[in-house]
Amino acid sequence: MPGWQHSFVAAQESGRASWCALLDAMCLGPADDATAVTAARLRDAVQRLTQAGHWQPGDQENLVVMDAGYDVAHLSHALG
Repeated sequence: MPGWQHSFVAAQESGRASWCALLDAMCLGPADDATAVTAARLRDAVQRLTQAGHWQPGDQENLVVMDAGYDVAHLSHALG
């Protein structure tokens, strides 16, 4: 939709596969802080994956890949 920001969270299979699953999608409103929303959604996605048993202590660390445009200082503070 022109003029609207969208936010997607997807999980990609480890290894050499190209499989991915869309976990969540939402449209951000004009007053939403994209960095704050992203931090909250990343935290929620990792928590849900852990609760579902898809990640446990001792497993490889989660790798998060994002597109450009985020204020990395603000994002790291929001995730800290």
